[in-house]
Amino acid sequence: MPIRGSSFLRIELLLALLAFPLFTAGCGPREVWGIDAETLKSDLAKARYSSLASVDFSSQSPDDALRISPEAPYYLSFVFDGMGRPEQSLSMLELAWDKSPEPWKDEAGVQLAQQLVRMKSYDRAMEIARRLAVPGGAPGREQRARRVLVEALYWNKDDAAALLEADRLTDPDSEVLLFRGVSSLRLQREPAHDLILQLFLREKVSALHSRAYTFIAAEPSYLQLFSEPEQTLLSGTYALTQGEWSKGIVQLESFLSAAPPALVADGTLVVDLGNAFLYDTAYLPGAKYMESLASRLTGQARSDALEQAGRLYRRAREFARSLPPLRLVASDAASPAQRDRAHWYIIDALFAMNTPDIAEAVGAEAASWSDPTYFIDILQKRIAELVTARKWTTLERLWSKLDASGPDEVRAQLSYVLARAWQAGAIARLPGAPPVTAAELFLDAERRSPWGYYGIMSSSMLGDLPERAVPAAPVAAPDTPATLDPVAMGFLSFGLNDKAYARVWATRETLSDLELMEAARRFAQAGDYRSSMYLVGVTSRHRRLTLAELEIYYPRAYAALIDPLSAGTGLPDHVVFGMIREESYFDADVVSSAGAVGLSQLMPSTASSVARGMGIVNPDLRDPTTNLTIGIRHFKDLTTDVDSMTKALLAYNAGLTRVRQWERASRGLPSDMFLETVPFAETRDYVRKILVSSVMYSFLYHDVDPREAALSFFTLDLKTVESGRDRSGPRSLR
Repeated sequence: MPIRGSSFLRIELLLALLAFPLFTAGCGPREVWGIDAETLKSDLAKARYSSLASVDFSSQSPDDALRISPEAPYYLSFVFDGMGRPEQSLSMLELAWDKSPEPWKDEAGVQLAQQLVRMKSYDRAMEIARRLAVPGGAPGREQRARRVLVEALYWNKDDAAALLEADRLTDPDSEVLLFRGVSSLRLQREPAHDLILQLFLREKVSALHSRAYTFIAAEPSYLQLFSEPEQTLLSGTYALTQGEWSKGIVQLESFLSAAPPALVADGTLVVDLGNAFLYDTAYLPGAKYMESLASRLTGQARSDALEQAGRLYRRAREFARSLPPLRLVASDAASPAQRDRAHWYIIDALFAMNTPDIAEAVGAEAASWSDPTYFIDILQKRIAELVTARKWTTLERLWSKLDASGPDEVRAQLSYVLARAWQAGAIARLPGAPPVTAAELFLDAERRSPWGYYGIMSSSMLGDLPERAVPAAPVAAPDTPATLDPVAMGFLSFGLNDKAYARVWATRETLSDLELMEAARRFAQAGDYRSSMYLVGVTSRHRRLTLAELEIYYPRAYAALIDPLSAGTGLPDHVVFGMIREESYFDADVVSSAGAVGLSQLMPSTASSVARGMGIVNPDLRDPTTNLTIGIRHFKDLTTDVDSMTKALLAYNAGLTRVRQWERASRGLPSDMFLETVPFAETRDYVRKILVSSVMYSFLYHDVDPREAALSFFTLDLKTVESGRDRSGPRSLR
């Protein structure tokens, strides 16, 4: 037998067999837990997790996750957590902490430590947190890790170490104050008393107070550290956490009757008590008590007591009695925000009292406003009532009084309303001495709200291009590409768009325009148009957008579905796109607080009724095709029931019955003025936003003159408007 026959041949064959997997590893399909890797990646990016749900992980290695990418275990921990698979979530965090590169390793470490605290595995949590609670690494990592370390030490009753680490936190939250107080009590350290009082006097009533009181009340020696009035404070606050408003009110009143004013001067106790009166519907007794209490207090607590008195008088509909305490707050409070709140309540009371000189009174209040935009909601609500009642003289006086200090958006509204009222023949003379012209009023609105609804409508009335539809010059290509947080952007590849957005949004003020726009593009590519538009919106607040940026801000999402549905119903596609944008921001899974579902925000009852007429059985409103088919048909049906697109949209939002009621109250007004009379702020804003969006869609994608698009929305004709610019007398646009 040749020498090579039995030894060298066998060795070569063995080497070849061992090498075969290395040569073929990149040739065949890779699998992850028995799933084709590329298929799994595609499914994960689309938030399709059904294939993972069917995996029997008892017979699979967690390390397979690394075949997706080195950082995949970190993201899969969130996926499995959302699927209700805590064991797999924990194993992914362990794997990422062990084998993933930075920064995912450290991020996983913090998450893992938090998870271990919840599982009461304190020793392991402390081990990981200590390794991460050191200077360096990703921004904020040290403090987040130290926060976990404090909590783990607290629950492990390692109180001395917990207090030491808590002192190293740069921005401790209120739960850390609880940890410090309880740890000090257990160690019988002197600061315990003051820390607990600080929690009860300076932190808004929450479950933390319930936890603290339950701990203290269970141990007589702890309770004895507090005086009888202080024990009353603790038990009274605890009663509020349990919803026992009357009991809590009595006890907190007792405490406040004996407490030195300095003790409560800078706390939240007075506000908490005011809220208790509110929840207990004890409006008038509460208002009287708060007014009396204010005379004994100083500092912030006095302002709080006066504000609570005014609020409670207002809720009791004792508007005249609410004014004196609120005026003291408006003049004396240290906080500009609190002064503005008082002014807001005062204006509301004055309107409720139907004060004859309401315009002059509002003007007097306006002179002291810190943030005029805070008053937009209440002023627009009252303007709607004034237009409905045809109180043009009051509106003219209000226009004059808000010239210098009123919110620009409200002043723009008043200018537009008065100009349109004159054009429609509702008033014979415009305000001013000599009277201003309608053109001057439109120019005023255009200047004050160049990007808003009234700016667009006023520009259209003047025959000017709205500023919003004039793109900025293209931005020069940067020398270096935008650098974005890799951890945040990585969430997008695993269908965890909300996690990605939360992380980016938290740092938005530190991002450049280049970074914001790149992030917006990434979200749009991932199908998360809502997040994309929010990020573009940050940039739009301080500069004009380019054409390319406007197209991101007004995307033609779901165009393959919307285009044929719009064409089939005869609805202008720019109006449909505008409606879907404002209804859902193209989020197919969104559900409103009222229960409206999906892209076109359909109420299930409405959808069922429309679906029956279309022969659709058991419609899935989260399915984009189904939702849009029903929503666009419903919108089309409404347009046949009313005489304008505006009213159809109002009916879509608030119901046809309400629109009929509003029509009767506002008979004879042009459709754009009819919108001003709608009593619901949400519904008014809804139609205004859709108009702005539809104007932009028609301009960006159909090259339609924005003026024509804006006016046609209200069935107004551009030629008629232009021919009606003679200011010699009242003229109707109809």
